[in-house]
Amino acid sequence: MTHVAQYVLTHGALILFTWILAGQAGIPIPTAPLLLVIGSLAGSGRVNVVSVLAAAFAACLMADGFWYHVGHSGWSISNYVRPRSTGWTSRALRIINEHAAGALLPAKFISCSNLASLVAGQTRIALEQFLIFDSIASFVWAGSYIAIGYFIGNRVEVAVGYASAPLLILLGLLVVWFLLRRARQFRLHAGMLAIFTLLFCDAAPASAQYSGSASAMVSYAPGQSSAGIGLAGSVPSGSATDEVLHLTLRDAIDRALKYNLGSIESGENTRIARGQRLIALSQLLPQVSAGVSENVEQASLATLGIKTPLIPTIIGPYAYSSVQASASQTLFSYESIQRFRSARTAEQAAKLSYQDILDAVTLTVGNAYLEVIEASSHIVAQEAQVQNAKALYDQAVDQFQAGTAPRIDVTRTEVQLHYEEYNLSVARNNFAVAKLTLGRAIGLPLGQQFELADQLPYADINPPSLEEALSRAYRSRSDFRAALDTQKAATQTLAAAKGERYPVVAMNGTYGDVGETLGHSHGVFAFQAGVSVPIFTGGRIKGDITQAEASLRQRKAETENLRGQIDYDVRSAFLTLNAAKEQVDVATRNVALANESLARSKDRFTSGVTDSVEVVQAEQAVANANDQYITSLYNDNFSKLSLARALGVARTSYSQYLGGK
Repeated sequence: MTHVAQYVLTHGALILFTWILAGQAGIPIPTAPLLLVIGSLAGSGRVNVVSVLAAAFAACLMADGFWYHVGHSGWSISNYVRPRSTGWTSRALRIINEHAAGALLPAKFISCSNLASLVAGQTRIALEQFLIFDSIASFVWAGSYIAIGYFIGNRVEVAVGYASAPLLILLGLLVVWFLLRRARQFRLHAGMLAIFTLLFCDAAPASAQYSGSASAMVSYAPGQSSAGIGLAGSVPSGSATDEVLHLTLRDAIDRALKYNLGSIESGENTRIARGQRLIALSQLLPQVSAGVSENVEQASLATLGIKTPLIPTIIGPYAYSSVQASASQTLFSYESIQRFRSARTAEQAAKLSYQDILDAVTLTVGNAYLEVIEASSHIVAQEAQVQNAKALYDQAVDQFQAGTAPRIDVTRTEVQLHYEEYNLSVARNNFAVAKLTLGRAIGLPLGQQFELADQLPYADINPPSLEEALSRAYRSRSDFRAALDTQKAATQTLAAAKGERYPVVAMNGTYGDVGETLGHSHGVFAFQAGVSVPIFTGGRIKGDITQAEASLRQRKAETENLRGQIDYDVRSAFLTLNAAKEQVDVATRNVALANESLARSKDRFTSGVTDSVEVVQAEQAVANANDQYITSLYNDNFSKLSLARALGVARTSYSQYLGGK
């Protein structure tokens, strides 16, 4: 079926016309699922709904006209169906023979329109009458399937699941018509009521009994997908163990995608949008209810002003039982159609916002992981500084005791030793806090001990050119695509607000069985169909339109702002990446020079050529060079991750930029 739809996309409505013509001619090929798929493609704007509807209509009319001509020419139906056919075939033949042209519509939905057209020609129905009935049947049949696919949207696999919905709705309407025609003679029992209710419920598989307006749908403003969502928080999972967890970068990000508060809340926002879409869809589908009641009443005629000795003032108490079913259907409401389309587009925007949040979570957790690595590197460097200061202090003490160095050298080296020990304490505290921050973001069990398994050393990358990166960002950034969908949803909401001025066609009916008992009861019914046209609403519709227009202008401004933000993100990421690469090169040379200077200063101090001041200054230079080198490595890795985030590929390609396992 997907291949046929692809041919329709490639070669136009001619393929659809040929396929429908073959199916209506009697070849056993699926036509209803194809119409649903084509309707879904039309809903996403990939095919023209008018052209495909016209192609299907023309194919039906041509095939049915051929079978009408065959029957009109005197070809016996016994050549088409065996005379001794029994069961459903014989019943269908009997019904078609009885109703002739009136059977063309249901025949379309039960795949025997060629048989109905053949019988219509054989019974000598006028050509004009046949064309009128067959045109209506063809339009209803093709239009209903295409319309369902159009409303469902681009989810083709869901659309195919609705292939039986038009048939069930048609059968339900036929049941209502039959009950209304036979209401005076027919007794409706509880079992038949249950069947009646189930029939209508099956006809609307995607709708539950919802109430409310789709105008209350969740708004997803572009550029603000992370607003109010705590990316640094998470939901702790499991219990802590005594084992030390070896945490890789991939493990940390995978846990964050499951337990980070931002990803959880954004996922629930997507479900809220799905619920709003279902509520909007329910406004377009039948609403059915059934009930059984036992009633005891007593009435006073005095409240009605009836005072006569011939009629008692108090009537009752009396009791009666009732079983009833009611159904209502909005046949046409442009406002409801547009609100459903808006809700469907908002759901797509919510899904894209969720993908954007996952990218943001990846950036947050990756940054926290890098900060732990940076803090750990500071500890290692500071421990080396403490060892150097301790060795220098011991050497100064030995020289002072030997009488070759003054007391001031011992004091200087001791102060330097305490200074390095203080810095080591600060580095260890920063490391512990960085680990807590990382564990908090990824939902580790409370109190769980862990250590990093990846060190992410410096690695050069070959980023795309600036122009290619900008083009890729506009295609890949989920927040930008969500902004476009949000703007589209605002446009559809504005159309819905304007649609409040259009007429609404609706129908509703009830049928019940009322009597002293269910065994002594009589059928009652009510049916209403009409058109409602708003004439004066006190400015309510104008207010809705004004609000929708203002909301649309906001969404357009936010989309353009996000377009500029993406340009800024990509350009700044390139600048930061280039600067970080240069800083790593400079810091690497500084570390080598500082270590060389420190080694020479120690040799001069050991030889008695200089005092401890020069050595202490050289140690401080080494400490500063190490700090710069560690910071430059962190900045380089974070700039790579920021570039991936700016391109919209942080969640899927972070390992290519950082080299995590």
